[in-house]
Amino acid sequence: MRKKAGLAVVLVSLLVALPARADAIGDGNICYEKFATADYKGAIRYCTSAIDSGELQDPDLIAALINRGVARKSIGEYESAIADYTRALRIAPNDALLYQNRANALHEMGDDDAALEDIQKSIGLDPESGGAWYVRGAIAEARGNRGDARKYYMTALGLDPENKVYREKILGNGSR
Repeated sequence: MRKKAGLAVVLVSLLVALPARADAIGDGNICYEKFATADYKGAIRYCTSAIDSGELQDPDLIAALINRGVARKSIGEYESAIADYTRALRIAPNDALLYQNRANALHEMGDDDAALEDIQKSIGLDPESGGAWYVRGAIAEARGNRGDARKYYMTALGLDPENKVYREKILGNGSR
């Protein structure tokens, strides 16, 4: 019995001495929680830990890259956000949301030519995405094409009639 107790102490000692291994899925979940509470820097930290672990399967890796990209965009790190979306697109080249998010970041950076190319791909992949039509409207508006912008914003609102941002955008464009 004493021999077993000694072995247990050795095993526990070895486990305590090993560095704690990051739980990639756990970090990904915390990333999402931080993002949902607008703690963008915390989200970036946890997403990066999950991504860098190398342990995420493709769907979880894509989700972590999207969340980190959106968090980076939210704090003005557009180039880093675009890099995250681009990396995710290498894994999922037909993901409409990735093209939409990258288009939005490109638009925020002022690269409306590249943004337009990405949003056209997004809409081609998922023409029922209100978010994609909204970004398409923002690009048209930035280019001074208010008529097309309104049409795209109306399409977005038609696809998602409860969206307050879309509704306010339409009302702000003189539809009263």
